[in-house]
Amino acid sequence: MITRLIKAVWFVSLIVSLGVLLYVYASLPQDVIYKLDEFGNPAGEFSRETFFYLSLLILVVANFSLYTVSRSLQYRDESIKQIMTSWQLSFAMVLNFFFGVIWNFLSLVNGGEHYEYTHSGYLIYVALGVIALWVIALPVILLVKKFSS
Repeated sequence: MITRLIKAVWFVSLIVSLGVLLYVYASLPQDVIYKLDEFGNPAGEFSRETFFYLSLLILVVANFSLYTVSRSLQYRDESIKQIMTSWQLSFAMVLNFFFGVIWNFLSLVNGGEHYEYTHSGYLIYVALGVIALWVIALPVILLVKKFSS
């Protein structure tokens, strides 16, 4: 039951991520700045279409590789299979959150307005922290499962 709920929430997070990508794509200028020098001047940029297709490729590869791995791996213990499937799909949700944060930050950098990036830059660290927490949680969950049975 919990695995079905996680699959549904993962699918919703995938749709929301695609919506965020389209929204950010629509708001970007023709040349997307992805790197600034120490004075705040553009140091690296690429086209808007390159940003969109590269982001879409990363989103698709991350989500569907985790989805196909969760569907194809076979475990002897059914509870371990359920834990691994739930973890992999929830990790895809965490990655979708991270991608959305990165895309919104790029949208802020490329917006024509003056904005103090330090006010929203901490969200990148929060998203990276959640990714690290999720990676660390898997061995902990498996060890708890092993010692409880």
